[in-house]
Amino acid sequence: KLATKLPCWLVETPEDFDKYLNTQLERLQTDHIDFYLLHALRKDIWSKMVDLNILERAEKALDDGRICYLGFSFHDEYEVFKEIVDAYDWTFCQIQYNYMDVEYQAGTKGLQYAASKGLAVVIMEPIRGGQLACPPPSVEDLWDTAPVQRSPAEWALQWVWNQPEASVVLSGMSTMEQVVQNVVSADRSRPGLLTEEELNLIGRVRDAYTELCPIPCTNCEYCLPCPNGVRIPHIFEIYNEAIMYNNLEGSQRSYSFMKEEGKADKCVQCGECEEKCPQQLEIRELLTKAHEMLTKDTEQ
Repeated sequence: KLATKLPCWLVETPEDFDKYLNTQLERLQTDHIDFYLLHALRKDIWSKMVDLNILERAEKALDDGRICYLGFSFHDEYEVFKEIVDAYDWTFCQIQYNYMDVEYQAGTKGLQYAASKGLAVVIMEPIRGGQLACPPPSVEDLWDTAPVQRSPAEWALQWVWNQPEASVVLSGMSTMEQVVQNVVSADRSRPGLLTEEELNLIGRVRDAYTELCPIPCTNCEYCLPCPNGVRIPHIFEIYNEAIMYNNLEGSQRSYSFMKEEGKADKCVQCGECEEKCPQQLEIRELLTKAHEMLTKDTEQ
């Protein structure tokens, strides 16, 4: 089965749907795509898709056989997810989900809601982009206490497969060894495989990761809008992930993808954010620290 996605952020006219779909068919050397997704939907992009009547264009592609099933991938909050699910008779959706992201974006509520509406749910980032595969010592020690020994990556995958609402898990693989390991792991997976003791262990692992979080930002966004456009909570999230998952390179990559006008070095030290922060964080100092670490050895 073949799946690909419409780059929704590039769509500016109704005709763009057919332009991109037909280009994809040509490049893939096929006359149809089995599973087609409206890619990376969030509130603003979804609103644009609605305004441009893109679903009407997709219906025509379904009718003429260029696509067989229509779905969407998602990156926003639960309420936006629910709105999109309810807006159309989708076949499937794709969400980020793992044992650390139970309340992130669609989260567990989104997984269960989509499944209750009859959608197949495809899970991306089950190992959080590989971050859960190489745990720090405090987490490794917890895994070592498990009655059944599994690799950290398999624990993450089995946690998702354990849930009956998850239809397909996109287990990223970059070597043949990982392909073999993931196929073996998938073969022994099933909903309800993990015992209550094992689920409790995963809960303790989640807590251990959380304890490693250096900046206790709750993403309440009371500090926003910054008068200079600095994306304060997002910067702290990237910084925290670098420490929690021992993944400085990945966090630096994420920071480099941010628009320059939203980065920490645009802070003018006005202090307005600190007056609003319920956690009483020293935001100005933390932004400076985050920017230094996230750009270390990357600035020319």
